[in-house]
Amino acid sequence: MQKFTIGDSKLESEYGIGIGRWDRYPGTGNLPFDAMWCQVPADSQSTPDSHPEVELAIVLGGEATFTVDGVDTAAPVGTAMLLSPGERHVITANGGPVSILSIYWLPGTGRVSDDA
Repeated sequence: MQKFTIGDSKLESEYGIGIGRWDRYPGTGNLPFDAMWCQVPADSQSTPDSHPEVELAIVLGGEATFTVDGVDTAAPVGTAMLLSPGERHVITANGGPVSILSIYWLPGTGRVSDDA
């Protein structure tokens, strides 16, 4: 068993938010998915993003709004958002910071692309 926490992750700036990629943890190279911690600072938002992977984004803390292809959806703590490949999305932190666990994979393969 391995334990991963957002607090132990070294967050780096990507997409205008803090990102902690799981591929930096030892022993995660053979998983059928990839994952990353996402930290959106209070009253800010990510830059627009789209990618070939399916993404499951689980809100662990804070109040988020996901804007997907121009449509806003409220995502409080405990919400899971399933994003299809190619969907352009932005994550906004409403008030305080937002913590998210993002799990992603290429459709039908359980693998991720080289540019993820």
